[in-house]
Amino acid sequence: MNNEKKPFEVAKTFGLGVLFKLTKKTISGIEISSDGEKFISNLTLNELSDAVNSTIKAHNISLKLE
Repeated sequence: MNNEKKPFEVAKTFGLGVLFKLTKKTISGIEISSDGEKFISNLTLNELSDAVNSTIKAHNISLKLE
C-alpha cells in the first residue's frame, strides 16, 4: 500500500487535536480517532491536508511561529 492510499496517522498533540476537531465539524465524512498516542484518519495524507487547509481558510486561521 503506497502513502497515497494509506490512512493518515500522526503523533497526538493538543494543537492538532483542536484543528482536527474543527475540521471534522466543518467537513462531513471525515473520521479522526485517537489511540492515545496518535491520531488516525480515514483519509490519506493528501485528502486530510486539503481538508485541513480548507478549514484554515474558512475560519481565517493564521499560523504564527516565533
